[in-house]
Amino acid sequence: MAFLVALMVALWLMQVVFFNALYRQVKRREVMQVAVVMENVINDIYPVQHLVSVVAEKEVCIMVFDADMNQVQSLDGPGNCVIHKMSHDEQVEAIQRVLGDHTRQFLEYEQEEDQTYRLVTRSASSEFRIFKESGAPQIILYAKEIKDKNGDKYTILINAQDEPVEAIITTTRTVLSLVSIFSLVFAWFLILIMARSISDPIEEINEKAKVLAEGKYDIDFDAKGYKEINELSDTMTYAANELSHLEKLRQEFIANVSHDLRTPLTMIGGYAEVMRDIPGENSAENAQVIIDETKRLSNMVSDVLNLSKIQSGAEKPDLARYNLTESIKFIIQNVSELLKGEGYSIKFDYSGDIEVVADKTLIDQCFYNLLTNAISYSSENKTVIVKQRVIDDSVRIEVTDFGKGISQNDIPYIWERYYKNKAGRVKNIKSTGLGLSIVKTFITVHGGEYGVNSVEGKGSTFWFKIKIE
Repeated sequence: MAFLVALMVALWLMQVVFFNALYRQVKRREVMQVAVVMENVINDIYPVQHLVSVVAEKEVCIMVFDADMNQVQSLDGPGNCVIHKMSHDEQVEAIQRVLGDHTRQFLEYEQEEDQTYRLVTRSASSEFRIFKESGAPQIILYAKEIKDKNGDKYTILINAQDEPVEAIITTTRTVLSLVSIFSLVFAWFLILIMARSISDPIEEINEKAKVLAEGKYDIDFDAKGYKEINELSDTMTYAANELSHLEKLRQEFIANVSHDLRTPLTMIGGYAEVMRDIPGENSAENAQVIIDETKRLSNMVSDVLNLSKIQSGAEKPDLARYNLTESIKFIIQNVSELLKGEGYSIKFDYSGDIEVVADKTLIDQCFYNLLTNAISYSSENKTVIVKQRVIDDSVRIEVTDFGKGISQNDIPYIWERYYKNKAGRVKNIKSTGLGLSIVKTFITVHGGEYGVNSVEGKGSTFWFKIKIE
């Protein structure tokens, strides 16, 4: 509407302020075109009938004089013709003044009503002169000297009205008024239609978003409208699906954590009651069970706390240079000792020691999680292969198992918090489902990369890569 109002204002300014100036420019070009037609008629290029039609169309009158200033041709148009009311001497004087180097001169011509024609200004071309009749429209005289094909000299004198007649102005303003009223009314209805087509789907999305905020995720944002509305609707539907999936994972996480925490607490409470109530059971073995379960419980809680601190930015990595290869050897040795007698074989393939600048605790946690994950999902082939490879300025740690692998549908979700793939697990190593999410978070804060290559039925290779500094 603002654009339309601005357009109407511009049109009215053109009509009220600039209309006369624009009319003069158009009229002057028409006069020059008539002169060209007259020249072509004199040279027998155009027929006289063509000149007559042009004079009538352009509403001008025209006179042609020979070298001795004798009139040889005359055409009177439908407009207000001044030159045909002049005497021959006045016509010659007008030509001389038009073609001469005079400025702000006066040309008087007596008529029945004693009307006076006055030269008021001069155009950029010396061929233009503008006359004013008291109480009448402004008049333009145009004179041009030409030669025909035989070399004979002629002078063309053209008279045209240089101001639009009142009827033209009135008609134009009336038409513009009607067009303005129609345009404003039409624009108003168009605005209402467009506003509804835009606001209705937005209001629908807004209402469904409120339902989504209440925790109801089974919503389909199917609002239809412009391209941007459709994209917003699809994005909101995608967000609702992802929130629904995340909510399921959160519920599973709570169930897993509740179960995993209950187990060590039950063990601690049971052994403590036995040691208290049964004589002779207050032994070092029972005390060690309580200590081991306490450590396992503490590790579970630490996983959750460390992950939350790192993701929230409350805790930054404590960077220091250390021997990554030796740290991996130590973890492999400890895990192998815990699995002694169960038939597991952990092989470490490396070409030399590598030092990195990183948070040793966080990187060790990442490797430990990948290693225990590989052991958990190993099948009858209880071999786990750990590789250390140097790629350009980075070191890549790979952990490969030969279990059942991971479904391609599950791979996009395995790095998410709370996710816990139960398919393929063969060893019951307690887990909160945060292992791979911890790897993702800890490696990301180090500016590293992580990933997995897996084939169902053949096993998986998890890896992470950090820079060597």
